[in-house]
Amino acid sequence: MTVKTRKVFENLSEVKEKKEKTFSDYKIADVLILLDLPPPLRWKLEFKSIDPSPFLTYGLQQALIQITSDSNEQEQRFFMELFFMEALVNHKLRMWQERPLDAGKSPFRGIIDFALTPYQPKFKTPYLVLSEAKKDDFEQGWGQCLLAMKTCQMLNEQEGLKFDIHGIVSTGKFWEFGKLTVDNQFYTTAGYALAQPDMLLGAVDYMFTLCENNIPNTT
Repeated sequence: MTVKTRKVFENLSEVKEKKEKTFSDYKIADVLILLDLPPPLRWKLEFKSIDPSPFLTYGLQQALIQITSDSNEQEQRFFMELFFMEALVNHKLRMWQERPLDAGKSPFRGIIDFALTPYQPKFKTPYLVLSEAKKDDFEQGWGQCLLAMKTCQMLNEQEGLKFDIHGIVSTGKFWEFGKLTVDNQFYTTAGYALAQPDMLLGAVDYMFTLCENNIPNTT
């Protein structure tokens, strides 16, 4: 190997080592250390169950037939889409999928599976809730989601907006909810199961209500 060729390989190696990390590179333990957060505090949601509509019931029936245990994350996300679309009927929010977030430095950048904002034509602040779909991996899911939540908090604060950011992590059939407060406390709930769609829909609707309450009054 010539000196020139060796130098090329060394440069490529350095580039790979210096590759900037994003949301997807972190698990929850890493993010807690990075953000200097204590272990998650327990959060109990205060909500009422909501009976699913015939549309949601039928959609879930079909999804359970088509989406099996070996399905990938993209397919598992369909369960989340069904619940989000159902709950959004009662809220002035807009759902976005596969959108980039970037606070200007690593690791506060990446692609988020779902994000909700006020109902507006452009994906921009204020960011209200982030959601990640992970196949049986809540450690990775919350790591990615919490880092995205912090990124949104930073982006909101750049616009003079300061409020709690909410997050959702789901395998499609099991869900957890969380929030990152303005005083840097992180909370997560117990798990909710697809087997109780009325409870799950109530929880999602409650989360959307909390988020909607954070929309700045522009009047």
